[in-house]
Amino acid sequence: MENVVTVIFDVESEAYQAFTELRQAPFGEGYVVAEAALIKHEGSGVVIADLFDAADVTTDDTAAGMMIGSIVGILGGPLGVLLGANAGALTGLAFDTADAVDSASMLEVTAAKLYEGETAIVALVEEDEPAFDAPFAKFETTIVRHFAADVLDEVDLARQVEADLVRQARGQLHAERKAELKAAHEERVAAVQARFAELKADVDKRTDAVLAEAKAQAEAVEAENKQIVDDIKAEAEAKIAEYGGNR
Repeated sequence: MENVVTVIFDVESEAYQAFTELRQAPFGEGYVVAEAALIKHEGSGVVIADLFDAADVTTDDTAAGMMIGSIVGILGGPLGVLLGANAGALTGLAFDTADAVDSASMLEVTAAKLYEGETAIVALVEEDEPAFDAPFAKFETTIVRHFAADVLDEVDLARQVEADLVRQARGQLHAERKAELKAAHEERVAAVQARFAELKADVDKRTDAVLAEAKAQAEAVEAENKQIVDDIKAEAEAKIAEYGGNR
């Protein structure tokens, strides 16, 4: 039977020891390991601490573990964070029963049971169940297995969900950015309008001052001219009176 087996260790150093032994002997009584990863829950996600592919005959394992790498990539991505936040906080206790574990998906179980700071081995194994438990018998572990084909289906579905999450996030960011730009645009419009209102008020003030000054000058000229006319008139009347008296 082809399974994806998750082995969660109570002691971190034992996980590293078990992984080293598994790398050295990926074939055992009733099981064959195709690929495996040593993973750890750090912060809000899951990271790969080590990885190997039994079919890789070179010393470079960077391209190994394609299926396991995909699983860990999802667990360490946004969907894994969501699964860990919800499953770990809300339903983690439900996975304490064997029936609950068997009915849950591999990603759900791993996200729920691999707590902050814990270390696990995830392996793609062909085995006569539960033959692959044997290498870990001397350690304190929790072992969960799922059919490999089911896990592959789950990985494909998870990728689609992640793509939907990314699209939704981008749409939300676009909407928020659009709202921010609209608000900024309205602020700029208001600023320009305020500037022109200020300029108009200044022009009106200057115009009123000029008109007031012109009116004052006109009134002064008018008063001066009236005084001149009055003086001329008075002088004329005085000469007329003088002329009349001399007759």
